[in-house]
Amino acid sequence: MRSGASRTGFVLPIVVACILVVAIIAGGMLNYVLYGTRVTGVYITASQCRLASQSALDQTKVDIQQAFKTYYHAYPSSWDVLSWFNTHTAQGIGVGGYACTLMRDRSVNGCRVTVTIQGVERPPVGEPFQYAHVTLQATATGDSAAGVEVSKMIEETVEYALRRSSVFDHAYFMNNYGWFRGNGVVANGDVRANGDLLLDGIAYINGFAYAAPNTELGASGLVIGAPRFMSRDDYWDYAGLRTRPTSPASDGAGVWLQGYDAAESTRVYSHQEELEMPYLGDLEWYRMVANNTGGTIKQNGVTLVSGCFNGNGPSGLATGADKGSIVLDGTAAPIEISGPVVIEGDVIIKGTVRGQGVIYAGRNIHVVGNVTYGNAPVWPKPDPSPAQTVKNNAGKDMLGLVSKGNIVIGNYKDPAWMNAVKEFIGPPFVKAYSSDPTDASIGYPSMFSGNYTAADSGQKVKYLLNKKTKKYEPSSTEDRAYYESAIGDLKITEIAQSGEITHIDAVLYNNHAVMGTLGPCQFNGAVVSRDDGLVFNATVSFNWDIRLGSRSPDGSNFFIYLPMSVANPRVIGWREVL
Repeated sequence: MRSGASRTGFVLPIVVACILVVAIIAGGMLNYVLYGTRVTGVYITASQCRLASQSALDQTKVDIQQAFKTYYHAYPSSWDVLSWFNTHTAQGIGVGGYACTLMRDRSVNGCRVTVTIQGVERPPVGEPFQYAHVTLQATATGDSAAGVEVSKMIEETVEYALRRSSVFDHAYFMNNYGWFRGNGVVANGDVRANGDLLLDGIAYINGFAYAAPNTELGASGLVIGAPRFMSRDDYWDYAGLRTRPTSPASDGAGVWLQGYDAAESTRVYSHQEELEMPYLGDLEWYRMVANNTGGTIKQNGVTLVSGCFNGNGPSGLATGADKGSIVLDGTAAPIEISGPVVIEGDVIIKGTVRGQGVIYAGRNIHVVGNVTYGNAPVWPKPDPSPAQTVKNNAGKDMLGLVSKGNIVIGNYKDPAWMNAVKEFIGPPFVKAYSSDPTDASIGYPSMFSGNYTAADSGQKVKYLLNKKTKKYEPSSTEDRAYYESAIGDLKITEIAQSGEITHIDAVLYNNHAVMGTLGPCQFNGAVVSRDDGLVFNATVSFNWDIRLGSRSPDGSNFFIYLPMSVANPRVIGWREVL
C-alpha cells in the first residue's frame, strides 16, 4: 500500500507539469499566431493604402489634365495658357469654372484618400519651353482587420506642358477628310486624317496611313483603300537622300526610331484617336517669343525682320492694305532665317533659304516659286554611321511656314491656276466648319462656309496706270478673296516664278487650307493643313523630315518653334513619404 501510493504521488506532479508546459506552449503559439495575424493584417492594409494612394494620384492627374484641356479649348488664343496652373490651393487648381477640385476623404480601394497640392513651379513668362511642375500628395488611411489604423502617403511631381504637336510626326496631315491618290503620288513618311482617308492602291505610302473619327464631319475614321509601298532595297535604291532613313539604317545597324520599316505588314489603321490640331489663335505668345529670342530674317547682311514685322508693305504706303506684308525673294541671294519671327500680314516667298527658323504669318503665306535649302539635310541609304548622320543634320537648314490663314502655292492670277483648283477650294468638296474666334480679324466667321473663293471682307492694293508717268501706282484698293494676297494682283504676277513649282523645302502649317498648282514637285518637310486643295502635274512626293520626329534620335535634340499643343502629363518625381 505504501509503495503504490508513493508512485502515484510522483506521477501526478509530472502530469500536471506537462499539462502546464503544453498550455504555455499553446498560449505562446496562439499569441504568435494572433500577432502574426495582426502584422499580416497591417501589412495587407498598408499595401491597400499604398495602392489607393497611387490610384488616387493617377486619377487626379487625369482630372487636372482634362480640366486644363477644357480651359485650353475655350481659350486657345491665350498667349500664356499655362497660367491656368498659377491659381491653386492645397485642395484645387485652375481658373474659375475650369478649376479642378481634388479628392477629399474619398473611398478608394477600401481606404479613405485625400489628395493635396504641395506646390506649383512655373518658368519665367516668355521662356520658349512652357510647363507647370505640380507636386501632388495623396494620403490613404484604412483600418486593418484587428482595428489598427494604417496610413500611407505618396508624393509625385507631374509635368504639364505644351509640346510640339504630334501632327508634325507625319509627312501629310489633314484635319479634315484626306485624299492621297494618283499614279506618281508618293509619301515617304506617315499620312493621316482627322476624318476618312481615301487611298486608291496606286499611290505609294512608304509609311503608315491613319484615319480618325470626326464628329464635326460625321466621319467614322475609315481608311478607304490600300497603298503601295516599297521594299527596303527598293527604298534604298529609289527614295533618294532627302527621305528619312530606314529601320535598321543598314544591315545590323539596329533600330532607328521613326525610320521607315519596310518589314511591317500592317500599313493601314482606321478608327484611330483624333490628333488635336494646334490652331493658331492670338499670336501674342509667338510675338513675345520672337522678340525674346531675337528671331531675325536677313538678306545680304541687311536685317529685314527683327522679332516682328508690321511695317509698310510692297506698296510703300504707310496705311496701305498691304501693311504688315512682306516679300522674301531668295533667288539672287539667300534668305537667312534664325529663330521665330512674326509677320503681321501676308508673306510672299520664293528662292533659297539658309538657317533654322519659323515664319508666323497673321494671314496668308504665298509660295510663288521654288523654295530650297542652301544646306539641306541628307540621309544615306544604307547608312553605316547613323549617329554621325544625326549630328551632321542637326545644323542643316529648316524652315517653318506657319499661317493663320492659308498657304497658297503658285501664281493664282494665272487662269490655269483657278481652273485646276476651283473644285477643291469650295463646297461641296470643302465642308463648312467652325473657325478660331481670332480668325475673325482676317474675315473668317465663327462658322465658315468652306468657300475660299468668297470675299473675306478685307482689301488688297489695286495698282492703276498713271497716264503721265506710264507706271502702275498703288492708288486704290479692291475687295479680296480668302485665297488672295493683300499685296495685290499686279505684285503677285510680277513676283511669281514663271513655270511650274517643282521644289518646296519647308514645314507647311495653316489654320485653313493649303492650295495651289504644282509641277512634278517634291516637298521636303511636312504638310499639315485643315483642307487640301493641291493639284499636281505628273508626280508629287512628300518627304518627311525626321528631325521633326517626337521619338526619333534626330528630333530628340532638335528644336524649332512650331505650333504646340497640350502634352500628356509626365511624372518627373516620385517618393513614398509615409
